Amino acid sequence: MSLPYHSPLDVTGALARRVERAEIDFCAEAGAVGTRAGVASLEAGGGRALFGVAGSPMNKMLGLGVVAPVSDADLDAIEAFYAAHASPAQIELCPLAAADVAPRLSERGFTLQGFESQLARALAGGDAAPGIAPGLRVAPASPDEDALWLDVVSESFAAADASSSVKPESLEYVRGVMRQFKHPAIARYLVWADGTPAGGGASYVRDGVLGIFGTATLPRFRRRGVQTALVAHVLTEAAGRADLAITTTEPGSTSQRVFERLGFRLIYTRAIVVKRNPSA
Repeated sequence: MSLPYHSPLDVTGALARRVERAEIDFCAEAGAVGTRAGVASLEAGGGRALFGVAGSPMNKMLGLGVVAPVSDADLDAIEAFYAAHASPAQIELCPLAAADVAPRLSERGFTLQGFESQLARALAGGDAAPGIAPGLRVAPASPDEDALWLDVVSESFAAADASSSVKPESLEYVRGVMRQFKHPAIARYLVWADGTPAGGGASYVRDGVLGIFGTATLPRFRRRGVQTALVAHVLTEAAGRADLAITTTEPGSTSQRVFERLGFRLIYTRAIVVKRNPSA
């Protein structure tokens, strides 16, 4: 049973700007966790670029050229910002950006690395939550469950399926990323299956935008509605605090299909473009 979808979204530049800003501002909060100096930030061309610690997935730029002109000086500043941190310059480019931005980045040596799906849905006070599968329970992760939450979501992301062994280097990388999501503005959840931890995820609310991320299920509990239960719980919990919910997924993934069944729609696909820094 899907959540009713009361208010269709018009995919406009204004909507895209709101989505991009909420997500990059969240990344700035998460990226500051565990750093001494905080996250370095640059506003340019209508977007925001971040750098926290080397190798962090939060080292990126969103919103470039969305409802804003992009000058050559803006692009120079972005490249200089990442060069100063000896980091690749990564721009996740919204297709609603000004039409000339993509070819100008290509001329500067940015290359396409992949795509990601941006999904969203309007929230309404009368939304009804779908039933949760028998045996499942969703609850906020308490402070004394910090280590448990980290173990569950890290293993869930690192393990492709129940028959695959988890490579230690992959698990440690995922754990490093997930450690950054311990911030007062971030709510974390565990899903329990018959009393056993089965999956987890997290959310934030910023300026009326609910972001849901990090949803993952341990391989042995997959296909039991764990992710559906978590997302439905978060949507219900956000009632009255947000009017828009967003998430980012791998295109065509199981996660994308789960969110679509819960009323989300694909509003656009970002292109991930990167320029390597010789000193990085």
